[in-house]
Amino acid sequence: MAEGSVMQLGPSVDSHTADQSGTHLSGRVGLQEEGGASQWSAYCNELLMRGGEEFSFEELRAQRYFQQRQGEMDERLKHLKEVKEQLSVELEEKRRLLLLRTSQQQVLPEAPPSQSRDSGPAAAPSFQIYDESPSAAARPAGNSELQDDVFLRPDERGLCLKVHCPRPDDRRGMPEDLQTLDSCPRSVPQKPVSKVTKNLSPIQETSVEANSLTSVDQDQDQNAPSPGPVGGALDPCDPDVRRRLLDRCDVTSSPGFHSESRPLPPVCGCLQLEGEVYRIYSRVVDGGSFSIYSGATEEDCVLIKVDSCCVPWDFHQFNRLKKSSAAASLPLISCFLFLDGCVTVYTCPPDHIFTELTECVSSDDSVCHTAVVLLQLVSQLHSCRVLHAALQPRLLTCSHRGLMCPDWVFPVDWSSSVDLDLQDVTSVQQLPSAHTYISMGLLEPTAPPQLVDLVGLAETVHLLLTNSRMVLVKDDGGWMVERFSGDDTCDMFSRMWRMFFRSLLNAGGRSSLSVLSELKEQLSTLHH
Repeated sequence: MAEGSVMQLGPSVDSHTADQSGTHLSGRVGLQEEGGASQWSAYCNELLMRGGEEFSFEELRAQRYFQQRQGEMDERLKHLKEVKEQLSVELEEKRRLLLLRTSQQQVLPEAPPSQSRDSGPAAAPSFQIYDESPSAAARPAGNSELQDDVFLRPDERGLCLKVHCPRPDDRRGMPEDLQTLDSCPRSVPQKPVSKVTKNLSPIQETSVEANSLTSVDQDQDQNAPSPGPVGGALDPCDPDVRRRLLDRCDVTSSPGFHSESRPLPPVCGCLQLEGEVYRIYSRVVDGGSFSIYSGATEEDCVLIKVDSCCVPWDFHQFNRLKKSSAAASLPLISCFLFLDGCVTVYTCPPDHIFTELTECVSSDDSVCHTAVVLLQLVSQLHSCRVLHAALQPRLLTCSHRGLMCPDWVFPVDWSSSVDLDLQDVTSVQQLPSAHTYISMGLLEPTAPPQLVDLVGLAETVHLLLTNSRMVLVKDDGGWMVERFSGDDTCDMFSRMWRMFFRSLLNAGGRSSLSVLSELKEQLSTLHH
């Protein structure tokens, strides 16, 4: 062990004499009197022998400095983590408010003459709505007018409403160009919109909230049925409404539910949830606000839905179906709730595999079997008072053994579904997904809400049969699919499908369970 060096203070002392003194560090630090000279040890003996190494004061000072820096970095990382969590909470709250505002926007009927654009200088600034067509000649002239107008654009997703607000000087904080809003969900098939430009009614502004969406006066025309919820009721698919409903059900105590106090993890080659590693193969559905992936664990096939909405509605609805049906072919379900979203995992039953619905049909006979399974699914949903309200092949998955026909078909997305035991939904006009059917006259606004699933079932089977979208016509017997309309001589399968579609599209006042049961029996007899 090296000796400690000594610094001399006071009268000069021969350094050689000091070195020969053989003075080694003792257990104390401080001033030493030796030969009339004051000496100060350059080492701290209490800290000198830590870990078998000698440390000078400079080394100890450096160690304290780096420890202090490390503590500061830890505090900063902790603060950044808290800020990130707070921003995630605020982002989710803003998203919830935006969805709530969006659900309250309605395209209104004709305003009374007293609220026309020329009602006087005290009237609020107004804007026009136009059904835009490719023809430039059909548009109103003048670029200045177009900046304050609303245009309705038909596309595959439905009517798209883009609002450009007037910019008066006396209103502060109002956004100049509001974002594009979808007037109906993507999953709903759309009625073709006329390409002839029509000048719709003017809508008067009544109030504007700073930094928020424009609020408009909704004057209802008593002679025209309203496509929105009755009495201005809240949208049953609104996440905030569902969150309050699930608070009463205590979903968090259900088996398979997990809560994570962190943001949604990125989805790449694999996803780790509660110690389980899921390998991701491909994305099978892109729903905009959600995506569905196919994957696997070490032992099972899985389907994983990653949703930006942090309400475990899919988990709740699927558990209702699973408890009521007791079907061994239905998968297990797990839910992982994060700060900014939700992950739902469907695990394949033993000895089963998952396939897309369209892969299970190769002939009229296989379509017939799949239609029976679909009738069974919808019947089971309605028996436990659940509406899916958006049946379509891309949201349905088959569970079956080997290469056999599907044992069960189940939805992997429940975004448009309704729980009739929790929600007061008594007519189709309360369902956003039914607005297209109401506008084309297929469904009456006051019809039972279960009829939406019957129409969705007809569309799904038609797509499996013809690989094309369903086109409807109306004859003396009511609504009918154009492909199977007419009285031409046809084979046994064509007659069966004609009866199938006419029953689903013209249920009228009959119970949906009665219609489904009757069709299931008829198709099962023909199939076997």
